Amino acid sequence: MSENNQKLTKKELRKFSLRYAITAQASQSYEAMQGIACVYSMGPFFEKWFADDPDLMQKKFQNNLKFFNCQTYFGAAITAAALAIEQDRDPSSLQLAASLKTSLMGPFSGIGDALFNTIPKVVMGAMTAYAAIEGNWITCIIMIAIFTPLITWVRQKLIEIGYYGGAELITSRKDQLNNIRDAVSVLGVIVIGALIPSLVKVTTPLTITIGDASQTIQSILDGILPALLPCIVTAVTYFGLTKVKGMNTVKMVWIMIVATILLSYFGILA
Repeated sequence: MSENNQKLTKKELRKFSLRYAITAQASQSYEAMQGIACVYSMGPFFEKWFADDPDLMQKKFQNNLKFFNCQTYFGAAITAAALAIEQDRDPSSLQLAASLKTSLMGPFSGIGDALFNTIPKVVMGAMTAYAAIEGNWITCIIMIAIFTPLITWVRQKLIEIGYYGGAELITSRKDQLNNIRDAVSVLGVIVIGALIPSLVKVTTPLTITIGDASQTIQSILDGILPALLPCIVTAVTYFGLTKVKGMNTVKMVWIMIVATILLSYFGILA
């Protein structure tokens, strides 16, 4: 018998999902990264399928204890697809599963980070924080009670697609997911851009006086681009966090506090 034809149930895939979720970010090493999570999540099923062939089971474990690093939702889906391939006893399944994980972990990391990390957390977090400032707590309930279960459900569905569809389906969805990522990224940029003038309050009291005439620099800046100073502050902050080596959020907060105090003291900012 070259193949285990009995597919895993959705209950068993939930077990796979849980084991991957609790180890994907908790057991990273520079040599294997999420490879340990792959082995831990796939292990019970290898033991189920290959208990009669210890040598083959050992090869299956070793094949997955290799470098793998991907956004965890898509990483779980890719690993589930590899699990479906490695269910076959044919030795060629080892190389096919390894190639699948290697080829997809890079592209799907970018898609997953945009869909599940950057955009939802930044957009929903910013909207919730802004609503809280206005005294509205409903968005917080939406974030916790609706969004979190929804994104967890999507994660499980990705695992089911990866496993039941195998390599062919998850590969064929790549272009569609890229389109979704691009659309959601544009939406995120629009939302964040709209929140900048609402949340970042930066103005200057400086004026230009020529003879009896005077004009505030702030009115000149507003004529060029409304909320230009908040945009500049946001851009500088983003540049510092992403481009300056050794910079982190805590350091940036202290830099902004000190800079704001000094610039306000000398009457440059209000």
